Amino acid sequence: MITADVYDAGVSQIRRHRRPRLHGRAAAVVLAGGSGTRVGAGINKAFLQLSGRSIAAWGLNTLATVQGVGLLVFVVRPEDLEHARFVATRETECPLEIIPGGSTRQESELLALRHLADRIDSGAVDTVLIHDAARPLVSHGLASAVLHAARESGGAVPGIPAEDLVGIAPGERLAPGVGNETMVRVQTPQGFRASPILDAYEAAARDGFVGTDTASCAEQYTDIPVTWVRGEETNFKITYAQDLLLAQDVVAALGLRSR
Repeated sequence: MITADVYDAGVSQIRRHRRPRLHGRAAAVVLAGGSGTRVGAGINKAFLQLSGRSIAAWGLNTLATVQGVGLLVFVVRPEDLEHARFVATRETECPLEIIPGGSTRQESELLALRHLADRIDSGAVDTVLIHDAARPLVSHGLASAVLHAARESGGAVPGIPAEDLVGIAPGERLAPGVGNETMVRVQTPQGFRASPILDAYEAAARDGFVGTDTASCAEQYTDIPVTWVRGEETNFKITYAQDLLLAQDVVAALGLRSR
């Protein structure tokens, strides 16, 4: 297995010509464990191009600009390590710690937290942001807001009010208006205090619990109050080919560029 330390040594020459290292006690984890099946691509969708850079590079570069983020961990499938190295050397301007992920999202999150465990235990990392590489258009403002809220309350997730949902009444009848005032479509990055979320994932691994996202694991194994931060419509997940086309349109319309 190729570790982050081995990889770091291999790109030390490149790093000397880059911006100074990030500073802060938060770690940002970017998960790129998906495939390109539903997009119709032959490679992991995180490495498809979006206006000149890979989808993954957009989120990585944005998170690198957030004040307080001191390091970036890029979690990829073992077979995608070469693609990840290309992103690190050609498409980002900050050091990346690249690690192989697991067979599920939760296992990949656990491996990332274990990778950070020594620094969490020492206090060098106090907060962790976990983000999907497939959400390339997350904004600096949203990521900063999630980090701030996580430090204030212990946990924070961005979400969009689910105003288009309806409830189901007895007899399988639709019940418009039931529950949609209190439901949100959850996005990433999701932020949590580092030590409790590490403990939660270790407990989940022992129990065989698999949650839908980071917040579900925190809810199951901690008493951390999780704050809702209003998300952004442009922070959508690229799942199908039309999502990538939409992202290209958003980039063009808003004049965005990956840093």
